[in-house]
Amino acid sequence: MTELEDFTQRLTDERMTGVWEMVDDNLTAIPTGDLVARLAETHQCIRGLTHPREMPWIPESEWRAALMRLRSGRRALQAIGREGNLSRLKVYSVALVNHQDAPLEDRIRAFTASLPMIEEATAADLALEFLHFHAPRLYPLMTKWVFAWKTGTGALPYLMEFSNQPGTDGQDRFYAFGANYHELTMRLRALEGVLKARGLAKFGSFSLDLFFAYLYADYLYKMYFTASKSIFSAIPSVLGVMAHLLGIPIPAAALPAGMPVDTLGQW
Repeated sequence: MTELEDFTQRLTDERMTGVWEMVDDNLTAIPTGDLVARLAETHQCIRGLTHPREMPWIPESEWRAALMRLRSGRRALQAIGREGNLSRLKVYSVALVNHQDAPLEDRIRAFTASLPMIEEATAADLALEFLHFHAPRLYPLMTKWVFAWKTGTGALPYLMEFSNQPGTDGQDRFYAFGANYHELTMRLRALEGVLKARGLAKFGSFSLDLFFAYLYADYLYKMYFTASKSIFSAIPSVLGVMAHLLGIPIPAAALPAGMPVDTLGQW
């Protein structure tokens, strides 16, 4: 059995039925319409930047506004601007999406090497978010909160923990997501097929995004509630955590009392 076959078998095991039902019930109860609309807006903004013939004429302000929509983009822009490297970022971003004949691993490596002023993991996340919002059906979201290569943590490993064999006490925790981004993409496509079969692919191109954001919020809530009820009461609602992970301003209604509201204009 290949790793991909094992991965898919674990997801389709009967033990996972309750997990899919739980996610479906909870996602149905969360008002996700605005999240999906904002993700679609980000897609249109990023898509509009990357035509090779148009790119030289797009003003820097438009690039900055689009990158500020990316969670990793907001983290990276200050350092990029301080080094005067936005022009370099523009060139490598267009190369990232247009050189589809090159392996994804090589394209991301070239992109991160072009931005030495930024932590490598942040630059990789920026590349992955940029690709995803350029073509969400071609490139699933693979940033480190979905899966962190070095630690084997994130929303995807958390999902796979539900498929552990009873009585193993986590000893068979699933770490093997493939050797590279191509292999990870294959696994995410397999997961996407399971979501479709379970009626969970209800958000179009961003179904995996909302699914993973919900899972990570579920993980955080369980972790913080177990550690400290006072900390638990000070974090945003599940909708707020999902918005934060997806790079969207947290809705006022999703914030604890007294926490300031942020908007795209303030970023």
